[in-house]
Amino acid sequence: MIIGEAIVLLGAVLVLLAAIGVVRFGDVLSRMQSLTKASTIGVVFVTIGSTVVLPTWNDDTSAVAAAVLQLLTLPISASLIARATYRAPEIEHHLDDVDELAEAEAERDG
Repeated sequence: MIIGEAIVLLGAVLVLLAAIGVVRFGDVLSRMQSLTKASTIGVVFVTIGSTVVLPTWNDDTSAVAAAVLQLLTLPISASLIARATYRAPEIEHHLDDVDELAEAEAERDG
């Protein structure tokens, strides 16, 4: 039982770090990166630990269903947020060196 509780604690710490990253980072894309990576791994760890600790199969299937739903929806929503942020002129976002999407759109348009 202690192993499952330790895994749940590790997942909860990762989710906490994701929340801190959302508050600390200034750029929308950096916040999104922190939120999607750490919280996804944290939810997976919480689910794995809870399946070890919870007594019935019904509890386990509910936890796994929640984790699967999280894993299916979080990357898609992150992609949509990144695309909306990139295309919105009033939202500040920083790109490193090369804007490949702008180059591809310029090549396509003209």
